[in-house]
Amino acid sequence: MRRHVFALLTLALLSLNVFAQEAQPGADRAKFGLLTQITVEGKRITGDDVLVRKGTTYVSVPALAQALGASVTSQGPVAVLSIPASPECGDIPDVKRLSDAYRKAAVRIPDAVESLRVLVNKPTLVIPAASFDEVDHQISEADFRAQTDADKSVSYALSHANAVLAIMYYKLRRGVPPEYARQGQLDSVLCSMESKFALEVGRLSGKESCSIFHADSEEARNNK
Repeated sequence: MRRHVFALLTLALLSLNVFAQEAQPGADRAKFGLLTQITVEGKRITGDDVLVRKGTTYVSVPALAQALGASVTSQGPVAVLSIPASPECGDIPDVKRLSDAYRKAAVRIPDAVESLRVLVNKPTLVIPAASFDEVDHQISEADFRAQTDADKSVSYALSHANAVLAIMYYKLRRGVPPEYARQGQLDSVLCSMESKFALEVGRLSGKESCSIFHADSEEARNNK
């Protein structure tokens, strides 16, 4: 599939993890020790492939193409990048693909978890225990619609996120110092937010940081 370079650059900025460290004002090129660097999906573009002029960063088209795994050709004055097409939904391995039935059943659960998190972070607010139980019930109900390994992974991740949040709340209510009560909350947030993204796009990326997804990926590799 072909896209002109300007469309590709827009896509890269919107869809990929792109981080730029600007050079000092007035410098056309990054100097030694202050290199301007752009990282695209973990691949670095730096040195002579990056030019900073009047506050605007320019990237070498061949370097960008290489980082994206694309090929570049010229059509007169226009550079054209050809990016390998993404696999269709049916080509996604079962371990990563979410079923439509489960997505429909579970799509609102991450927001329910995060709504409770907002309340938990208000120290003076008393939250009924039934609130956490209700989210757990929603997770169990959606689990009946689970069809793929990815569905089950997301279900486990949401259950973990809700359970860790509930434990933190009860610890705080019992006077446990916040620095101890809040242990594990980063993982809870990651499991909730990465599940939300997976439910929205219909698949797991394989790059999730949630401990549940890591454990499932490791188990899948060991079973091969």
